[in-house]
Amino acid sequence: MQILLNVIFYAFLAWLFYDSTVVEHDPWFAFVVGFVIVVAIIVQLMPALHASKVSPGEFPYDTIGD
Repeated sequence: MQILLNVIFYAFLAWLFYDSTVVEHDPWFAFVVGFVIVVAIIVQLMPALHASKVSPGEFPYDTIGD
């Protein structure tokens, strides 16, 4: 389900990018959409940005009291 949602999300962003660059030529909106696409791809491709082994209600880097 998550893969399908990601495909829909990236297709929508690609459509917005195309619409703001070719159809209506809005450079500021195109920059913002391109920035969102780049950040989303970087976060997905860098596993260090994902929190690992986090349980609900526990801060992952809390070492006080151990």
